[in-house]
Amino acid sequence: MGVHTKKGIVLFCLGLILLCPVFADENQADNQPTNDDRYKGIPINTNDFSGYMETLKGQIQKSWYPPECLEHDGHALVKFSITRNGDVYAVQILESSGDSVYDESALEAIKKASPFAHFPAATTKGALTINYSFDTAVVNTGNMQNYLQSAEKFYNVNNTMALDYINRAIDEVDGDINAYFLYGKRSKIKQALGDKVGAAADLDESKRLKAKYDQKRIVASKLIAEMEQSPYAYFSLAHSYEIAGDYKNAIEAIDKAIQLTELNNNYKRYKSELLQKSGSL
Repeated sequence: MGVHTKKGIVLFCLGLILLCPVFADENQADNQPTNDDRYKGIPINTNDFSGYMETLKGQIQKSWYPPECLEHDGHALVKFSITRNGDVYAVQILESSGDSVYDESALEAIKKASPFAHFPAATTKGALTINYSFDTAVVNTGNMQNYLQSAEKFYNVNNTMALDYINRAIDEVDGDINAYFLYGKRSKIKQALGDKVGAAADLDESKRLKAKYDQKRIVASKLIAEMEQSPYAYFSLAHSYEIAGDYKNAIEAIDKAIQLTELNNNYKRYKSELLQKSGSL
């Protein structure tokens, strides 16, 4: 997770973890489930598992690398089960973030963090089912986010006020490439005010900063992919290329992800989407 500092502003993604554990039937003795119905748990007091859950939480936090975010908070809810010996199974997205890369980063975190520790010796439980919330929030020590929200509130209601607030938001970040979208928003406000020249200039600036942002993201993603040689790392690289409009390299990257794992149906679907967007289908 990157931290960018400029003119007193700090922007970063912070994982805020919420655990909702649900335990399996206490009479279940088999470590390896054969029927999901047998593992429909019931919420119970988790005091006896508090230490175990803290350790599990720490493992997942260390393994989660959410995609960079700035404009919006993110949320994905993942359900997974753990056998008594710490193995993970039945991992699935219960609530999607709406962003395939974000969702995949959550699934990858569970995969990297596992296997977990064996259950406490005193418990007789055979399995544990957990709903784990992966949340990111844009944290800003300046006033940029407040100014942005005010600008959006006044847009097409009082565009003069909207322009004043978006100008303040831009002053806070002072040309930081991660805030390229602010210039795009100001372009729309100026267009609404009839300032076509100013709108065009801001649109050009937004494109210029976004091109730098895209290249920065590609370089970072490529470095991680080459170091890790993991399916998710190449999937993330493909997404970075897609955002930049480079479908050729995006398809090459997702092909690498597909080659690295047999559990690649999601990656194959993503490749089909890339082929359609590129006009290759």
